[in-house]
Amino acid sequence: MFPKLIGNPLVALSLLLSLASCTALNNPIVHPPAPKLLPATSNPPSSAQESSISIPVHVDLSPFLAAANDDGVILRKIDHWGSVIKHPKGTEYRYYAERDDFVMTPSGTRQANSSPSSLTLHDWWKGIELSSSHIFVGAALRYKIGAHPFHCGEGNEWPRKATVQGSIATELTPTYGLSASVASVAVNASDACQIRVGDLDVSQEVKQRLAEIVRGGLSRAVTRLNALTVKSQVEDAWNTLRNPILLEPQAWLQFNIDKVRHSGFSGASPVIDDTIHVTAKPVIVFGQEPPAGDTALPPLDTPPTSTGFHGAADAQLYGTLPTTLANRLTPTGFHVVTDIPLDYASLSKTLANRLNGKRVVTKDYFILITNAAIFGNGGNQVVLRVDFSGDALGHVYFVGKPEMNLLTQTVSIGGLRYDSETEAMVQKAVTWLDLSTFRDLIASESVFGATAATDRMRGLLATTLNRALSPSVSMHGTVESVQGIGAFADVKALHIRTMSDGTLTLTVIDKP
Repeated sequence: MFPKLIGNPLVALSLLLSLASCTALNNPIVHPPAPKLLPATSNPPSSAQESSISIPVHVDLSPFLAAANDDGVILRKIDHWGSVIKHPKGTEYRYYAERDDFVMTPSGTRQANSSPSSLTLHDWWKGIELSSSHIFVGAALRYKIGAHPFHCGEGNEWPRKATVQGSIATELTPTYGLSASVASVAVNASDACQIRVGDLDVSQEVKQRLAEIVRGGLSRAVTRLNALTVKSQVEDAWNTLRNPILLEPQAWLQFNIDKVRHSGFSGASPVIDDTIHVTAKPVIVFGQEPPAGDTALPPLDTPPTSTGFHGAADAQLYGTLPTTLANRLTPTGFHVVTDIPLDYASLSKTLANRLNGKRVVTKDYFILITNAAIFGNGGNQVVLRVDFSGDALGHVYFVGKPEMNLLTQTVSIGGLRYDSETEAMVQKAVTWLDLSTFRDLIASESVFGATAATDRMRGLLATTLNRALSPSVSMHGTVESVQGIGAFADVKALHIRTMSDGTLTLTVIDKP
């Protein structure tokens, strides 16, 4: 009778549906509950590194040079030709000298705008301990000397040529004022007189007298320097850096400034330069605007010594700092630590695209992955849900913790394992499924690149580090590298901790 029933199309269709229904009913169904949320834990503390924010400041030495060139401060003509000087050893001599204007000179070079009669300053300062930054001034001299029966530089021989060089020790005080004193003065002759009377070197005696006269004048002129200050420039920058900077809605750059150092003066013109280094621990935070810092400008953290004059080439220090003790004590470079959130919806879409359609086959059975998602579960743990059909129906849950691979700049799910209730249910209902193969497949595809986070970070900084912060303060920065250095998860997002390296300089416009 059964064969006759098959010949009836309606009966045959009914029989096939019935058989399919029986087969589906025999397929195991796995629907474990979602893992319970873990207690909330604080995000790992930031490993913010100390950074250096460079602030070039400028000091105008014109008042000092004006005083040095004042004939009432340092004589232009020193005339002892008509009045004989008697040395304690009994030798009588006379001399006459006149000078040009003092100008600032780089160490070890010919003085700026000098005439052919000027003398190159050689190594007269060697052996002198320079305990602070120095600036150098010099002027051309013409002179003559007479000591009976000898003379030089007189008549057709006039004039003999020389230079007078002065070294001015300069330093910034803890209150950002300039402190200066005369360190040394020397007179050097390009065509020296050779006059000796007995055991007295008259030429050397005259040079020493000229040096003492100039030293006294420079000591009077240098008082103009002690009235100068860079405090307003530094204070303007400091007060600006205390405020968080809006990068984009709900994203803020906070500098967390700490202390202030400086490099040492450089330059060879009336305006000399120094670089102030503000030490900071900058971070980028997301959410509401963080409070501004309330710390007033601290005293300048002055190093015990610095390596002195750097030369005109170091005057502008955007990105390259001279090697001084202050630089060695101050962190170099600008480093920003940021936790970039990656939303689970986007990560789930990426994971689903990778896994959908993949099969896990065991002998004559298989399962087909139909969907996948990732979400936070608290306690720095993520949960992966994988849906499947085939010879078993349902979904499973995997748990693990995000881990950053610094070499490949990827985030994987470390220690990926089945949730305990999932594992118990699968082992009971789907006895033929190879759990290790299934888990290894999910682990191999659950790897996310840090590029999205680092690209976002680079974009934020590229526009932020080059803009005006106020009418008188602007930033100039570079981003040299951005890389992921860690990963952690909370319920809302998977966070990639990034470290950005570069440079940052603040330009402060002097207020009128």
